[in-house]
Amino acid sequence: MASNRDSGSRASSFLIAGVALALAAIAFAAVAGPPYASLDHLSPWVVVFSIGLFGALFATPFAIHSRLGGGLESDARWERALLLWGAAALGLLAVGLLFGLGSGFGSGSLSGSLGLVAVIEACLVLATLIAWLLSN
Repeated sequence: MASNRDSGSRASSFLIAGVALALAAIAFAAVAGPPYASLDHLSPWVVVFSIGLFGALFATPFAIHSRLGGGLESDARWERALLLWGAAALGLLAVGLLFGLGSGFGSGSLSGSLGLVAVIEACLVLATLIAWLLSN
C-alpha cells in the first residue's frame, strides 16, 4: 500500500495535471472560436476544460488531506480537507459567476461558456458536501 506521502504526491500531480489541461483547453477553445456551448453545438475544448476542471476538483481534497499533518487524527484531517474543498469550490463558484455573468453565460462567449461549466462543477462539489454534512 502506498504511503500517505506517495498518495499526496499523486493527488497533487493529478491536481496540477487537471489545472494544466483546463488551461490548455481554454487556449485551444479561444483559437477554435464560437459557438462554445449551445444546444446545437458543444465545442470539444469546452468538454476538455470540463474534464480537466473536474479532475482538479476531484484531486483537491486528497491533496489537502496529505498536506494536513501534525497531531491530527486521520478523521479530523479528512473533515478539514473536505471543508477546505468546499471553500475551494465556493471560490470556483465566485470566479465562474464573475466570468459568466459578465457575458450572460452566452454560448458565443468563451468566458460565459467556461463560467457556466465552472458554476455547474462547483455546485456539484457543494451539493456533495451538503449531502455529506447532512448524513452525519
